[in-house]
Amino acid sequence: AMETLLLNMIHGGQMKGMPARYTSQRGSLGVLRPLIASFEEDIAKFAQYKQFPILPCNLCSNQANLQRPQVKLLLSTLSSLNPNAKRNVLTAMQNVRPTHLLDATLREACGLDPVTGQIQQDRQNEVSDAIGAWMIQEYNNDE
Repeated sequence: AMETLLLNMIHGGQMKGMPARYTSQRGSLGVLRPLIASFEEDIAKFAQYKQFPILPCNLCSNQANLQRPQVKLLLSTLSSLNPNAKRNVLTAMQNVRPTHLLDATLREACGLDPVTGQIQQDRQNEVSDAIGAWMIQEYNNDE
């Protein structure tokens, strides 16, 4: 999830990862990722402990100019600067503050003023219902 987020940010200019549950673009396959909040290293250690067979995926690593290994190196470098870096990136993906981002469309969809990020008073009830009381509480705490 973190690698996909960084790849999309660096190479696609979008802040998006891969959701834990989605339907394929063709609409014929439902995909569940129950271990999305787990680190690859932890999954590998557990698989080794349980003696699960690891099936290598040679599709990705054989492609020229592949960016995912470089993003893994970036995450490793960040972890050397801060041991909690990976956990913090994963936590940040679950703790988005539309008020502090530059996406005016997202702000408006959240019932915020697209320019200032403040809760629009005429939409406060709608915001409360659609997003939850946590956003209003966080907004008030940030003031």
